[in-house]
Amino acid sequence: MKKHLAAVLLPGLLSFPVISAADSGAGCGLGQQIWAGQSGLAAHVLAATTNGTSVNQWFGLTFDSLGCNANGVVTAQYQRNLYVANNLDNIARDAARGGGDHLRSLAQLMNIEEQDQPAFFAVTQARYDALFGTSTVDSQSWLASLDKTLLAEPDLAKYVSQ
Repeated sequence: MKKHLAAVLLPGLLSFPVISAADSGAGCGLGQQIWAGQSGLAAHVLAATTNGTSVNQWFGLTFDSLGCNANGVVTAQYQRNLYVANNLDNIARDAARGGGDHLRSLAQLMNIEEQDQPAFFAVTQARYDALFGTSTVDSQSWLASLDKTLLAEPDLAKYVSQ
C-alpha cells in the first residue's frame, strides 16, 4: 500500500517546486504549449505537472523552443510577488507595528531607497485597515492595493511597479 501511495504522490511532489515558482502560469515548456489558453488552477497544475515530470523545460531553454527564452531574467516584479505570496501574514504583522524584517525585505525588493523606507513603513501602518481589512486578502489583490496606496503618496509613488 505504501508503494502505491508513493507512486501516486511522487509526481505531484516533484512538480511542487515548479508550481510554487510559477510567475504567471506554467512558464514555458510542453505543458504550457498543451494547456495554452486555458485558465484556472486545474490548467496551471496540469501544465506545471507536465513540465515537471517530462523535463522538457530544460530542452526548451537549451534550444529556445516550446515558448522558452534562455535569455529571460527573473524580474524584480516576480521576486516581489513570490515574496508577498509566501510572507503576507508576516508583512501584515510588521505593517501593524510600523516596521520589521519582513516589511524591510519587501521594501528592498521594491527598491525603496533607505531614506524612504521609514515613510513606507509609516504608510503601511497608517493604511493598515485599507490594506489588510478584508478577510479575503490574497497576495495579488494586496499588491494592487499597496500600489494604489503608494501612488497617493508623492514621495513613494516612484516605487510603484508599472
